[in-house]
Amino acid sequence: MKKCLGLSLIAAITLSLFAVAPQAQGADKAQRFSFSASNPGGTWYTMAGGLVQLLNDKMPPEYRFDIVASGGSVENTRRLAMGEADITLTYSSHLWEAKNGKGILEGRPSDVPRILFQLYNSSHYFVTLKDKNIRSMQDLAGKKVVLGSPGSGSSDNSRRSLAALGITVDESELAFKDAARALQDGHVDALGMSGHPASGIVELAASKDIYVIPFSDADLDKIVQVTPFFSKGEMPANVYKGQDSPVPCFFFSVYLAAAKSMPDDVAYKVVEIAFSPEGKKYLVSVHPQFKGITNDAAGVKQIGVPYHPGAEKYWQTHQ
Repeated sequence: MKKCLGLSLIAAITLSLFAVAPQAQGADKAQRFSFSASNPGGTWYTMAGGLVQLLNDKMPPEYRFDIVASGGSVENTRRLAMGEADITLTYSSHLWEAKNGKGILEGRPSDVPRILFQLYNSSHYFVTLKDKNIRSMQDLAGKKVVLGSPGSGSSDNSRRSLAALGITVDESELAFKDAARALQDGHVDALGMSGHPASGIVELAASKDIYVIPFSDADLDKIVQVTPFFSKGEMPANVYKGQDSPVPCFFFSVYLAAAKSMPDDVAYKVVEIAFSPEGKKYLVSVHPQFKGITNDAAGVKQIGVPYHPGAEKYWQTHQ
């Protein structure tokens, strides 16, 4: 866990450097691509920082990627669909909704998003403190619960799962680090989180005894009926300090997607760099979730959003 925490802090420092470092010679003439990311304390903050650093290190100098702060998947997908971002991390469910004009883009279908590759299968779960005596999802009824960061997939997943279970809570939304701090300080009773390990919870577990609330089999049966993109799974033991056993939770797929306007050669290079031996080694050192990067052709077909032509060209020759 110390390693994960250290890597998260390094990533945070790296993103700060992106904001203040002077532009390299000729960078002002480069074609720039906005990477809609996340906010501190969440899994994606670390992952997006690692991806941007890798791409800027390995791409030809005429192409540069810029981090743009975001709430998470909901905001990311809307930005991509509306032409306000060039590349982003997004949930399979949100890609489907964007294409079909449902949910987060009700009545506004978009043909802009294109898939590059699958990043990983992500967990969703709820965290409380052991001394709160919350041991089941049903115990959350009436409690103060942070659903996630505003505009995040975590918030969307929390809301969907609680609705599927018929559990009403005193809900709020906070940036990931603020949510962990609110739980630590006793201002809320629990928080929802997508992806593990999340740096905000790693830091919280270092000072407080946390409890990751398990979903029952009956809970998960109800939740996976909400959307075809949810499935049953388990968070492995020892992801967080004091979490000694696997925790049943639900999972969904996370993709790296780009706007169809991104030049084909750029999209090709993004995939090529990420899947090179050197690129994969670096990305896994940034966050263990990068171990899951793959081409999930069956999942892409299920979503119905096409590959970017540059990514499709790469996958046709790298199966």
